[in-house]
Amino acid sequence: MTVKKTGRKRLVAAGALLTALCLCCVSVGITVGQLPDELTVSRTSALTESTSLCTFLPTRLAYSGSRQASARLFGLIPLKTLPVRTASPVRVKLGGTLFGVKMYTDGVMVVGLSDFECRGRSRNPAREAGMEEGDLIRSVNGQRMYRSDDFSEIAEHTDKEMKLEVVKQDGSWQKMTLIPLYSDADGCRKTGMWVRDSAAGIGTLTYIEPESGTFGGLGHGICDSDTLRMIPVRGGEIVEAEWIDVKRGVKGDAGEIRGCLGAGTLGNIRSNTLCGMFGQYTAALPDEPENEYEVAVRQEVRVGAAQVYCTVDSSGKPRFYDIEIQKINYRAGEQAKNMIVKVTDPKLLDKTGGIVQGMSGSPIVQNGKLVGAVTHVFVNDPTCGYGIFAENMLRAGEG
Repeated sequence: MTVKKTGRKRLVAAGALLTALCLCCVSVGITVGQLPDELTVSRTSALTESTSLCTFLPTRLAYSGSRQASARLFGLIPLKTLPVRTASPVRVKLGGTLFGVKMYTDGVMVVGLSDFECRGRSRNPAREAGMEEGDLIRSVNGQRMYRSDDFSEIAEHTDKEMKLEVVKQDGSWQKMTLIPLYSDADGCRKTGMWVRDSAAGIGTLTYIEPESGTFGGLGHGICDSDTLRMIPVRGGEIVEAEWIDVKRGVKGDAGEIRGCLGAGTLGNIRSNTLCGMFGQYTAALPDEPENEYEVAVRQEVRVGAAQVYCTVDSSGKPRFYDIEIQKINYRAGEQAKNMIVKVTDPKLLDKTGGIVQGMSGSPIVQNGKLVGAVTHVFVNDPTCGYGIFAENMLRAGEG
């Protein structure tokens, strides 16, 4: 009997040890997965051995060279060698204000395909030629296309081949040919596709860099509402926007800031990227020294209390509201969804229900530095959403 009990105890002990080892391996794996791909240092954010790199297990730094650092679990076990990038500190003016967007596509975008009757048969020349929603038509018969009206004019008045130069959604270039057919119902020639050459909307300005005049906003790219494709930008402008009201967000239904575009031009659009919209701010900068903040590098961002700076009422002026940074992804591979944030301020929750459409680009401030911007709302929990590192926006804006 004693031998059997001893055997059971050993089996239990062995099982417990094996479980502990498995949990340890999983924990280390998660920790390594959370480590950044590189580190950035500046004169005001020097890395030290107390710099925390992970929110799962305690991971500290040990320098292994002038341009490298070693991430060590509990400060002892080496996990990963990280390249160190040196950057000069940058100070920017906080945005937080609403702005309107008027942008023009670099070509005409196919936003829909529609069959029609031709001699009693259902036809679609565009679909038959291999065209798809989201395709970008750059030229027709060697002529650059910028306006949808120009494309329609050519299609309605030709019975010959239209030779198209097309950029597909995967970025590949293709030469395609189609012949517009006569529509029995409309009495003119048609290609069977709807095209668009511009887009407009409202978002929030994140920052303006006083020295260069570069602005950044939204924190994510603008996609076509029909095809969900990132819109390639030929140019455009940002303009003043007037707040009208707010539709509060509830579970399952994202809210939104309702507004209209104003007449005053604020700047020119240069690029539409995964990290936001960027360009040159041409309006006069407000003389507000207290509104200038240093941009934090990613390893300075911490789980915990922070504030979002946004405009959500009829005053038209941005205010600070309390939020909590709940989770951080330090890896460089994720460009836009770098952190999960939760609105905790009762005033903002009362006004909006949390994060709503139109707040994208609202600056996030922590420990006196600009650390990021709000990008997306969780539809099933509008009090929470994603944020992007300000460092990522700054780099995209420089490009």
